[in-house]
Amino acid sequence: AGAASGGCGRWGGGGGGGGGSDLDPIDSEIGDGLVQIRKNDQVLDEQLEMVSKGMVRLKGIATDQQIEVKVQEAMIEVIDGEMDTATAKLNQVNVQMKETLKNAGGATALLVKMCLVILVLAIAAYLYRMLA
Repeated sequence: AGAASGGCGRWGGGGGGGGGSDLDPIDSEIGDGLVQIRKNDQVLDEQLEMVSKGMVRLKGIATDQQIEVKVQEAMIEVIDGEMDTATAKLNQVNVQMKETLKNAGGATALLVKMCLVILVLAIAAYLYRMLA
């Protein structure tokens, strides 16, 4: 008899008459709970909006970094080519230097000859001062 007289009674409608049934506190709690859920949803939506804006900024940063990497790749390719050219020239000069040293009798012989020339010049300068 209780369910028939109140319409929806227990499951939702509020009891159907202004008499203030035992279900009013439950309906009030459910209403408060729904209000809180809506507030939580709104807070969550605001936070998701902030995350979305952050993701857009991150995408912009990532795009800028990708462009910078491409520019630096091009620069590295240019530098790599220049390094290859410089290495080839250095190797060529190194070969020429080895040939020159070999023709001069080696690095040791060249050093000895230079020391002897300096020694002869020093003796000549000493003798010039003594005779002058």
